[in-house]
Amino acid sequence: MFTPRQGPMKEGRSFPGLPHSGPSRRTIKNRQGVVIILVLLCIPLIYFLTSTGASSTSQTTTRTPADKLREFATNPEVVLRPNPNAVPRQENVIPANPAEPLAPAEQPRFEAPPPVEELPQERAQAPVAKPKPKSPPVAHADDEDPAVPVDDDEVPATSRTKPQKGLADKEPDSEVASFSERPKFEKALTRVISLMPGEMEGRDLLRPVEGTGKEKLREMGLRVREYKKFFKAWEDLHLAFDDEGGSYVRDDVIQYLRHHKHEPISDEDYADSSFAQTVHSYEAYRSFLVKFGHLLFPWTAPYMPDHMTLHSHFKKGGRGMVLTAGDDQAPYLLTTIPIFRKLGCNLPIEVMYLGDSDLSEDYRADLESLDGVITRDIAQMVNDEGWKLAGWAAKPFAILHSSFREVIFIDADSLFMKNPEVLFDDPSYQKTGALFFRDRLIMPESKKRWLQQILPKPISRQVKQSRFWTGDSGHMQESGVVVVDKWRHFIALLLVTRMNGPDRDGNKDEGRVGVYDMVYGDKETFWIGWELVGDQDYSFHPGDAGIMGRIADPEKPEKKEPKKEKKMIKEMRPKTDDQGQPIMNDEGKPVEEEVEIEIEVTIEEPEEPEEPKEPESYTICAPQLLHLDLDGKPLWFNGWLQDNKFADKKRRKFGKFEHYLIEPRDIREPGAWQLEESNMCCLTTDPELKMDFSKDERALLESMIKQARDVGMTG
Repeated sequence: MFTPRQGPMKEGRSFPGLPHSGPSRRTIKNRQGVVIILVLLCIPLIYFLTSTGASSTSQTTTRTPADKLREFATNPEVVLRPNPNAVPRQENVIPANPAEPLAPAEQPRFEAPPPVEELPQERAQAPVAKPKPKSPPVAHADDEDPAVPVDDDEVPATSRTKPQKGLADKEPDSEVASFSERPKFEKALTRVISLMPGEMEGRDLLRPVEGTGKEKLREMGLRVREYKKFFKAWEDLHLAFDDEGGSYVRDDVIQYLRHHKHEPISDEDYADSSFAQTVHSYEAYRSFLVKFGHLLFPWTAPYMPDHMTLHSHFKKGGRGMVLTAGDDQAPYLLTTIPIFRKLGCNLPIEVMYLGDSDLSEDYRADLESLDGVITRDIAQMVNDEGWKLAGWAAKPFAILHSSFREVIFIDADSLFMKNPEVLFDDPSYQKTGALFFRDRLIMPESKKRWLQQILPKPISRQVKQSRFWTGDSGHMQESGVVVVDKWRHFIALLLVTRMNGPDRDGNKDEGRVGVYDMVYGDKETFWIGWELVGDQDYSFHPGDAGIMGRIADPEKPEKKEPKKEKKMIKEMRPKTDDQGQPIMNDEGKPVEEEVEIEIEVTIEEPEEPEEPKEPESYTICAPQLLHLDLDGKPLWFNGWLQDNKFADKKRRKFGKFEHYLIEPRDIREPGAWQLEESNMCCLTTDPELKMDFSKDERALLESMIKQARDVGMTG
């Protein structure tokens, strides 16, 4: 049934199947009255609220990271400040067991970005986001004590974030990331962007390092000094520290910028363009730094994705000892490591080797059976394409790639007479974080001119006091023991690895001069590498050097020749005629006559007993180089326990260690040291510099020899 279109309808009725036609007139009049009453009640309340909050809200403005970067350019003291309108957020705590839900009081608050326009009905129907725990607050790389977590009271509260343009038009259908404030973020970001080199400078830094010899070494020093500056700024932006003293890479800069975008003060569109420009500058810097690092030190990849990751992974590595060995040196370590433990050293030990062909599986098992020892293959960590890592050159690579932060590196043929851990307590090490030992004062040679050609100006006082500069010796450092804090000296150690890596060897046919052509092996590359990068925080141990063994027999004085003199004596001789025939008497016997003759007579003088006299000097010839501690007592020595470790195995003999001589500190002519064959050296010194090993020291040396025999070493 249908009602005509113009026909009247009863009040409160509607056509069947059609939408509801609305309330009746009486209901409308009642509702209008209620609305008028509510409006009259709200006017005084609105007036009161606007009058009390106008002064504060009218002055409240929000700024974008780009605004802050502009402000930092003129005022470097500007740091990240929170939005004054933001509600303080309580730091979230991650439960000990992730599987257990948080208690209601521990549930972290999550604030999703509000839509552009919110109606009361929409606000009531907005979906509730699930709480998401966030990581605890951490200190930044700039903090004076990174191991101490940042206090919650000192970190500004998290500001209410606003999504980028284009995202607010959509209804949020997933939870938005939440970030805690980073107090030094903007300062670090501004530093990175301000350091970005121009096109010409960037091309110059990224061009291949050309030249050879000292020219290339100097160029490498200059490049690495620049890289150190860029790398430091990059780490300040990305490296973070947890409350346990460890570090990790926080690679979410773009996300942090996006979600910490504050409300602009006007409707201008500069905020989005500034964000884009910041991201572009940040990514350009990242690309430049990756290329720069790969140009200088490419061998750390792919084992480590970048140098910052390598640096951060041993921040909490603690202390330990690092040794290198192949099959030929493994018996040395099977001797020295038990001696370390006997001396009371409990440090963990990593034995580094270069593949299965270097250290066999059997020896690796023997070493790892010792307490606190593991073996690690450096060949898996270093990409030596185009050059070959071997021999002495492996030392700095072993130090760099060990898992420890503070390292005592010890050569396989070096033995300690005291607990090696005392080196960490040395005042020089605690001050600088790098402790080296001096070599013998032997073979005078001036390298002053060479140092002036390779080191950028100004040249440090330590270099001008070195033997290379003064000409006292062409040997400055002994690398049998190196103590270094890798966290403090990371870039310097990277350059030392390069000096012992692709820049190590020369080629006469190609006219190329390598580092080992300019210095003797790896030992001088440590302190010179430190100086090349401008890292002057290193020290040489002040203890004296010496030699150990048996005193050579002093030369016996020549026996005095007996005194002789001439004397005339009378003697009866046959008388002869003119023809020389004897004259005979009547009895037929020769006639004798008395004649005087001259003879030589030996005069014997009575021998007077001679009092024993101390020799004017003492000499010991041995391959061992002894280092003394600050009290003048034996600390450690290298050269192993045999009188000649380079001799045929059947001819090797264990040394006899009864005395030790201390190297004189003055320069003598001829020198106190004389170099013989097979690395044998002879030291001649004054009587007051001759010392005897104590009873305990002799017993320790005997136990070392016994341990060496027990592992199968002959002598």
